[in-house]
Amino acid sequence: MAKILLIEDEAPLRAEVAEWLFFEGYDVVQAEDGIKGVEATFTHLPDLILCDIMMPRLDGYGVLLEVNSNPATVTTPLILLTAKASHEDMRTGMTSGADDYIIKPFTRHELLTAVQKQLDKRLSREQWHAQEVQQLQNALNQEHEQRIVKAKLVGMFSHDFRNPLSTILSSNSLLRDYADRLDAQRRLTHLNRIDASVRQLIQMLDDMLIVTQMEAGSLEFKPEPMNIDNVLRSMVEEFQAINSEVCTLSYESQVNETVLADVRLIRQIASNLISNAVKYSPLGGQVQVSLESDQNQCVITVQDHGIGIEPEDQERLFSAFQRGSNVGRITGTGLGLAIVKEAVSMHKGSIQLESQVGKGTTVKVCISVQPAETDEVLT
Repeated sequence: MAKILLIEDEAPLRAEVAEWLFFEGYDVVQAEDGIKGVEATFTHLPDLILCDIMMPRLDGYGVLLEVNSNPATVTTPLILLTAKASHEDMRTGMTSGADDYIIKPFTRHELLTAVQKQLDKRLSREQWHAQEVQQLQNALNQEHEQRIVKAKLVGMFSHDFRNPLSTILSSNSLLRDYADRLDAQRRLTHLNRIDASVRQLIQMLDDMLIVTQMEAGSLEFKPEPMNIDNVLRSMVEEFQAINSEVCTLSYESQVNETVLADVRLIRQIASNLISNAVKYSPLGGQVQVSLESDQNQCVITVQDHGIGIEPEDQERLFSAFQRGSNVGRITGTGLGLAIVKEAVSMHKGSIQLESQVGKGTTVKVCISVQPAETDEVLT
């Protein structure tokens, strides 16, 4: 059953449209103004939004920017409802990112047709993306030429780049055009979203580069003196700063020594594990990161209390382009754990994964290291 959010300040019209949708089998959530509509969007994560343009406090264009600025809702189709019928008004709505535009007064048939059209489009996009991932997996399984795999990688990442880019553009537009209506906390929220999206783009580029090197057999292991505690602490602080509205991260460590390890690969391990924990955590959840030392090993543990992983999925997730069967609409490439596995292997380490559906996941990575004072270097 598709969930539809109806944002309309005219109570009689809102009630009538909600009734139309209800009798068509849709799950309907209602909001009486733009601010409440934005709150309902992030609370209920609807499959489609119907939104009036002329509303108090926050108009439909502001709602549209808020929706497009959040990674969780950037792909949600939004249909604007308005009494304005000029071509200029319609052009404004569509260029702002709306998926459709319905002019009041409208008939029941017109509304339901527009709703079904957008839901069908969304389903087609999701099916297309799933097919792209499957084709890429088939190419890997059949050991096609590396150039084909690389071409598919580029195509897949080009698709996934759009969401964080849309978040950046929408948050920037809100900060520029609605600055006088946003309090300090809301401005900080949008700045954090921009930071998070930029970080996501950088992570995706790094992942693509490493996977390409893995496929070509050219990924190099370059150990150098590093303080893993400093690196992890800094990364956790960065993740907390830009994900404060999503979850709380904590870090514990009793390790403060310089060892020989590959800085780039250690960052990849930590970044992928932490970003996964944040991504699959519930709103307001907690993510714990810890670092321990055990003889010639450093043990990195990342624990979340999110959706968990089905038992039959746990082993295959360490292969490229594999994702859990219960991720739903949470986006991802399925590369993170494959990269972690390769990076850990190059450090002569091991991975332990424990997970329960609905309770969370704990990943423990043991990395073989040597004191930086020794002359011997890991190879």
